[in-house]
Amino acid sequence: MPNKNIISVFVLLILIIFGCGKSESTKSYSTDIRKPISWGKSSVIFAFADDKVWDYGKLEILKSLEREFFTTTNEKLFTVRREDILQIKNYYKFANLLFLCDTSSNKPTSQYVKSIIPIQTSSLSDSIPADIIAVKDNWSQNQAVVFVIGKDIETLLLYTFEKSNVIFNIYKDSEMKRIRNLVYKPGFNKEEIEYQKEHYPWHLDLPYQYLTFRRDDENNFVSYLLRVEKHPDRFLAVYWENMPEDNVNKQWLWNKRLELGKKYYEGDEFSPEDVTQENIHFLSYDGYKLYGRWQNPNYFVGGAFTSFAFYDEKQKIGYLIDNAVFFPEGEKLRALMGLEIISKTFKTNYKGINEKKNKVVL
Repeated sequence: MPNKNIISVFVLLILIIFGCGKSESTKSYSTDIRKPISWGKSSVIFAFADDKVWDYGKLEILKSLEREFFTTTNEKLFTVRREDILQIKNYYKFANLLFLCDTSSNKPTSQYVKSIIPIQTSSLSDSIPADIIAVKDNWSQNQAVVFVIGKDIETLLLYTFEKSNVIFNIYKDSEMKRIRNLVYKPGFNKEEIEYQKEHYPWHLDLPYQYLTFRRDDENNFVSYLLRVEKHPDRFLAVYWENMPEDNVNKQWLWNKRLELGKKYYEGDEFSPEDVTQENIHFLSYDGYKLYGRWQNPNYFVGGAFTSFAFYDEKQKIGYLIDNAVFFPEGEKLRALMGLEIISKTFKTNYKGINEKKNKVVL
């Protein structure tokens, strides 16, 4: 095991500088490019816990961190692997690390955590019996490290279970940032973004590799496609409709998505048993979400999709943004997450709208 004093000083310095000791939160700061890039699959969370902690907590921890999301099947964003703390030096460069520490214990994992964050572990008391310390880029770039500490094993486990969503979201947010970096690594499709600003009442930050798939300006529809060999096909579409009053609701979204699938995607459809609808907040809008499995009976193929619908009161326009993935060979969840990242760069254009071409009433 590496020199604990050196590691302790290093981790403490990070916690002090970046304020990661604040309960249940992380501070945003620039990645330190002097550190190595994290390696391994970012879909794996490597967990370190003493035997008794893991034996009692394993089922609930796995249930939370390995939660499933429905695409065409149930997909996990993360899987958890418990590892031996004596081998910790082999894991400093991995993307996701989780440490569970009972500060009253002298077992190896708890001892290790107490040695590298002694101030945080020694400050627990009856008034603050447990805490979460999340550190970004601790030992490598694009890394999420979470320490969950409790004054005894019961407190530690109850707190871990209570804060399971907080812990999961730390890793999910970190994964979203990694996906965002990959999505925009090639740059932006500046030509198409300028076209959107000139011709449409909206624009979004379209990545460079996304090309126009269907364009029907007369009927307020455009879709884009990213196709890379051995990767999911990704489709992103925007439809907009003039509405003097807000008619966007779950039924409008349902009907419109079916209509667009038949018109622009050669008969794509979905069945009630394969989809879910929810009320959501999309950017600054109260809106609706429809997601699940699409299929095309003409070609006997299918995939996953997510549609967002909302109404812009100032423009008097209803919007539908559709994300769809086709990839029979493998998982689709991260592709959908990347499409959602792009979709949430949506912005309205209140100036320079060509009213005649777009039939927009402002």
